[in-house]
Amino acid sequence: MSDDEVKLVRVPVRELKTAMHGARTALDENRRLTAELEQFEEEAKELELKLLKRQHQLDCCSGSRVENRPYRPGDMLKSAPRRPRPKSEMFSASMHNLIEEQAETLNQLADREENLRALMDAMREISRASDAPDVVSNALRAAQHVLQAEKYTVGILNEKKDRVELYSNPPMELPGKRYLIEEGSALVDSATTFGRVVLTGTPLEVADVSGSEVIDVFEEQMQVLEFEPEALLCAPIFNVHGVLVGVFQVITRKILPEEGHATPSESQWYPSTPRTALSRLGRNQEAQQKGAFDARDKENFDYICVSAGTALWNLSLAKAHQAMQSRIECLLKLNRNIAAEVSASAVLHQIIAVAYELLHAEHIALYVRDEGTDDFYLFVTDSKDEMFLKAHNGIVGVVMRTGQLILTNAAPTHQAFDPKYDEFWASLKTKQVLCAPVKDASGQVLAVVSATNKVDGDEFTADDALYLNYAAEAAGISLHKSNLLRAVLMSQRLTEARLQLADFVSSNGERAYNNSSHEPEDETSAAASVARFVRVVMAEGRKLLHCDRFGFLLVDPLKKELWITQEDEERVRMPLTKGLSGLIATTGKTVNTRDAYTHPHFDPSLDRKTGYRTTSVLGMPVFEDHTPTNPKIVAVVIAINKKDDGATNATEDEASRRNSRHRVPFTTSDAECMTQYCREIQFALGRLSLDISYYKVVSDCGLSAPGEIVSSIVQKYCQSSELDALEEMATAAYADDPDEHTTPFAAIPFPPRNPQRRISTPRENGHVIGVGDVTRWDFSCLDLSNADIFAAVSVLFHSLGLLERFQVAQDTFSTFLSHVASHYRPNAYHNLQHAFQVTHATYCLLRRSGVAHSYFARVEIFAMLIAALCHDLDHPGNTNDFEVKTHSQLALTHNDDAVLERHHCRVAFIILSHPGANLFGQLPTRACFVYVRRLLIHCILATDMAKHFEKCKALESLSKRHLLVNNNGGKGAKRGRSKHRFVFMTILIHAADLSSQALPYTQAARWGMRVLSEYQQQAKSEAELHFPVESFMANLHHAETRVTVQLNFINYVLRPIWLPLATLCPAMKVYADSLESNRERYKAELDKLQREAAEVEELARVSVRGASSRKLVERVSSTRRLLDQN
Repeated sequence: MSDDEVKLVRVPVRELKTAMHGARTALDENRRLTAELEQFEEEAKELELKLLKRQHQLDCCSGSRVENRPYRPGDMLKSAPRRPRPKSEMFSASMHNLIEEQAETLNQLADREENLRALMDAMREISRASDAPDVVSNALRAAQHVLQAEKYTVGILNEKKDRVELYSNPPMELPGKRYLIEEGSALVDSATTFGRVVLTGTPLEVADVSGSEVIDVFEEQMQVLEFEPEALLCAPIFNVHGVLVGVFQVITRKILPEEGHATPSESQWYPSTPRTALSRLGRNQEAQQKGAFDARDKENFDYICVSAGTALWNLSLAKAHQAMQSRIECLLKLNRNIAAEVSASAVLHQIIAVAYELLHAEHIALYVRDEGTDDFYLFVTDSKDEMFLKAHNGIVGVVMRTGQLILTNAAPTHQAFDPKYDEFWASLKTKQVLCAPVKDASGQVLAVVSATNKVDGDEFTADDALYLNYAAEAAGISLHKSNLLRAVLMSQRLTEARLQLADFVSSNGERAYNNSSHEPEDETSAAASVARFVRVVMAEGRKLLHCDRFGFLLVDPLKKELWITQEDEERVRMPLTKGLSGLIATTGKTVNTRDAYTHPHFDPSLDRKTGYRTTSVLGMPVFEDHTPTNPKIVAVVIAINKKDDGATNATEDEASRRNSRHRVPFTTSDAECMTQYCREIQFALGRLSLDISYYKVVSDCGLSAPGEIVSSIVQKYCQSSELDALEEMATAAYADDPDEHTTPFAAIPFPPRNPQRRISTPRENGHVIGVGDVTRWDFSCLDLSNADIFAAVSVLFHSLGLLERFQVAQDTFSTFLSHVASHYRPNAYHNLQHAFQVTHATYCLLRRSGVAHSYFARVEIFAMLIAALCHDLDHPGNTNDFEVKTHSQLALTHNDDAVLERHHCRVAFIILSHPGANLFGQLPTRACFVYVRRLLIHCILATDMAKHFEKCKALESLSKRHLLVNNNGGKGAKRGRSKHRFVFMTILIHAADLSSQALPYTQAARWGMRVLSEYQQQAKSEAELHFPVESFMANLHHAETRVTVQLNFINYVLRPIWLPLATLCPAMKVYADSLESNRERYKAELDKLQREAAEVEELARVSVRGASSRKLVERVSSTRRLLDQN
C-alpha cells in the first residue's frame, strides 16, 4: 500500500457508536469545566472591581450607609454556607474588618481558581494516557494534587468482574517511572472496601476509621496499612455508559496528639472486640459533623473518578478496536492466502493457522467430510493419525449434521458432548468448545472447525464465534472453488491421458500397417509393445488420480489368471481370485476403500515383502470394446494411496510418510474420472488386442511361434490400402450369399413411375395426408413432418426390397427411425429434413445411374442409404473448423480430424446398438456385419468437406471401365465389380449431401437461406469469442452478400463435382441442368441487386431537393431494406 492510500478497516457500527458517545461525553465534560473556570475568573474580576469601588466610597463617605452588600464566599459554594451578617453589624464593623473579609474572599477565589486549573491539568493528563497503567498513574498523581491524603489506591475491575487489580501511590516519585506500585488483587466481596463499593455501586465514606465499624468489617485490610488511618473515602469509577470499571480510594493519616498527651494504644486503634452499636453511631455522627473530606474535596475527587472512568473506557474501546482490527487483518490475510491456493489441503492448513490466531485456543481440530458420504475424517497438522468418525460423534457431529454453530463454555454438561473426545486427545481436559461449520455456496457442510479451551483460561465469547464464522465462510468459498478447480484439472488430465493413449495407439498402428516387409513381429517386440502400453496407462493413471501407485492387470479368462509384462521381459501372473484385483476381475464391481487392511479380500502379503503400506484403494474393471451386452472383463485398474493435494511438490519419501499418516480417501469424483479413463483404456485395448493376443499366444506356446499363428496375425496388419481392406471384407461377406454375385441392381423391384400415384400416411389426428411421389428427383421435403418423413423413408426402403431382404421387422425399423429423429437437433439446416433430403438424393442417384446395377450389391445399397440417413446425427450447427478453434470436447475426443463426421458415426452405432433398433441383427454372417459397419463409416466420413477436392480429382480420372473388371481372363469373361466402386460410392454420398442447390430453384433458395442462417449464427459466436470470421460468413445480413455466397458456392464447389458426375452418368444430368439453371437465376438476381445499389449510391451523391425527390429516395431505400430482409 502506498503512502497516499488510506487503509480502510471495517468496524462494527455498535462499537463505533459507543466510542463516539464516550468521546462526546468527555468533550462535554471538558467544556463544562472550562466554562465554569471562566465564570469564576469573571466573578473574581467583578469582585475586585466592586472592592475598589467600595474602598473609594469608604474613603469618601466614611461611616455612611452602604447600599450594596459585599460579596460573601458562601454565595459561590453552596456546600459552605455562612450566616448572613445583620445590617447593624455591617454598618458598625470597622473598615479593617471589612477589608480583611474582602481579602479573604479574594484568597478563596484564587485558591479555587488554582484548584480548578490543577484539576483541569490532571484531567488532561489522564485523558492523554495511552494504556491503563498510565491512566492509573496520572489519576494517582492528580488526586494527590487536589486532595490531601496519606494513601491513594486505584482498583481496576478485570474482564470477569470477579477481581480488582490494585495500584497505590509510591513513597517517592522516580524520574522516568510510572507513579504507581502494584499491590496485587482483591476478590470482589464484602471483606474489602473495594469489593463493597463494586457490589453496591455507591461511594463509601468513613470520617473516623478507628471509631467506626470499618475496623471490624475490613479488619484485615486495615491491618496492612503502615499508618493509623483517620478518614476513608472509596468511590466507584464508572464509564460513560454507567458501567462500573473500577474504584478509587483515599485514606488520610491520623494526626498524632501533642507531646505530653497519652497516645492511644494499638488496641484502641484496632479493637478486637465489637463496641456497642450506640457508641459507634454517636462517633460516626460526630465524625460526619467534623467533615474529614469537605464538599470541594469530594467534588474534585468525583471529577478525577469521572476522568479516569472515561479514559479507561476509551482505552478499552481502543483495545477492542485494536483487537478487532487485528482480527480483521487476520481474516484479510486468510482471504489473500486462500485466494492464491489451488489445493483443498492448503486451504485447510490456512483455516487451522488462522483459527489459532483468532481464538488463542489450546487446540484446533478440523474435520473434513468424506465426499459422497456422511462420514468425516480428522484433518490435523501434527503427528496424530487420521481418524474417521461418523456423523453422530459428539458436538462436532451435531454441527456437521445440522450446519449450526455451537458455543459452550461448559462442554462436559452439553447434551451432545462425547467423553471419548478427552480420551482421544491426550493431556487435554475439555472445558470450552466452539464449533463452526464450513459451508459451500449451496449451504452444504464441507468441514467443521472445532476450538477447545482458551489459552488464558477465559471463556469463548460471541465475538469469537462471529470471527470464526467469518473465517469459515471465506474458507467454504475457497474450498468450493478449489473443488471446482480440481474438477477442471482432473478433466484436463483426463484429456491428456486420452491424447497419450490415442497417440500410442496411432503410432503403434502405423508401425503395424507400414510394415512393408510383411514380416511378423517377434516375441520381444510384441512384449515391448504391450509393456509400453502398460507403462503409458500406469503413468497417466497415476497423474490422473493423483495417487502414489497405479496398477494395470490384464485378464486371462482361459487360465483364470491376471497377468502383465514389463520391458525387462519379467512376466507377473497371479490367480484370478486373489486379492482385491481378483474380486474386481470376477465380479466386475468397483472397489473403493479408505483402508485396505479393513477389507476382507485384501491380501497384505505384498506389503509385508516390500514394506509398503497400502491404505486407500480404488479399483475398477475394464470391459471388452464394442460389446453392448454382457461384455467380458479384459483388464483391471487399481489406484493405490491417494495423495494429499498439498503433496504435489513433496518428495516421494515425504509424500509416502504423509499418506501413511493421512489416509486421504478416493472420492466419488475420482471414481467418475476413473470410469471415463477405463472407457479410454477399453477403446485402446480394442485397437491393441492383436498385439496382446499375439504376445499371449506366443507366450503360451513356450517361446515357439507356429507359422500359422504368426501369419494369421501379421495378415491383419498388412493391408495395402483401405480399398483392399474393403474388397477383402466384401469377398468375405459375399462368400455365403451367392445372390449378391448374381442379382443385378436392375432386378430389384421398383414402384412404377405413375404421376397420379400418391403415397399417404395417417397422422395422429386421424386425417390422411399425402406426401407426394417420393420417387421423383424433384420431390420436396421442406415442409414434411417427422411422421411424413418416417413414411417416406419406409417407402424408399420397401421399394428396393431391402427390409425384406435383410429381414428387418417393421417395428425395428420404426424404432430406428424414431431414434434417428430424436438425435437430430432443431438446427436451421442440419436437421432431420436435410438428412431425408440426402437419403432421397442417394436413392435417386442410384436409380438414375444407368450402370449402377453393375456397381453395387444390395448390401452396399442398404449401407449407403442408412449412411445417408445418419450422416449428420447430433450435428451442432457449426463447422469442423469452429469445433477445432474452440477446442470443444468433440475436437479433443477426435483429435481435430473430421470431428463432426466421426461423431456422427459414433452416434449412429450407438443407435444401432440399441436392441430395439438394430437393423443388422438378421444379417447372414458376422463377416457381413463387419462389412456393413465398415461401409457406414466409409460413407459418413466421405461427407467431410475437407476431402471435397480430392473427390473431384478422383472423379475426373474415374471412368466406367474402372468400375468393372473381368472375373476371369479371356474373351467373353464375366464382368464383376471393381474395388474402385468404393470411390464412386463416396462420390455419390458426397454429391447427395451437396444436392440441395441442384433441386428446382424454389427449393434451392429455401435450402440456401437455411444454411446461411447457420453461418450467421456461427459468425456471431466467433465474434463473441474474438475468433476470426470466415469471409463467406461475414455480412450475411445483406441480400447482395447472400446471393454472392450462393453463386460462389455453385461455381467453385458444386459445379466441379456435378458436371463430371453428369458426364460419367448421363442419367444424372437432370441435377446438373438444374444446378446450371439456378446459377443463372442467382447471377440475374445479383445483377439486379448491384444495379439497385448503384442507383441508390448515385441518388445519394446528387443534391436532393423537393418532396418528390425525397419520396423517390425513400421509396428506393425502403425497397432496398425489404430486399435485405428477404
